[in-house]
Amino acid sequence: MSGDDLTVVILREIRDEIRSTRIDLGSRIDAINADLGSRIDVTNQRLDVTNQRLDLTNQRLVVVADNIIKLTTQQIMTGRYVKNDSTRHDEAIEDLRHRVDALEKLP
Repeated sequence: MSGDDLTVVILREIRDEIRSTRIDLGSRIDAINADLGSRIDVTNQRLDVTNQRLDLTNQRLVVVADNIIKLTTQQIMTGRYVKNDSTRHDEAIEDLRHRVDALEKLP
């Protein structure tokens, strides 16, 4: 074989190797894309479930916040009632003290 024929053979072998490498890489890339696609689908499904759970949690938190507001309002009203009631008792006690003092001063 002459030098030129050997060069052509080597170049053809290199060409064939490059073609087979492209085919191998193409099939590997397709497999990776398919795997990534399925993984992304699973991740999206999990995100959907997580979003549903968050929506439920937010609804529950709204109910809890409303109940806390109602309880706080009731506590404020109870505190005002107790304060007003104790003021009334303080006045009654003071009135009774004056009466006792007046009775004690009698001969």
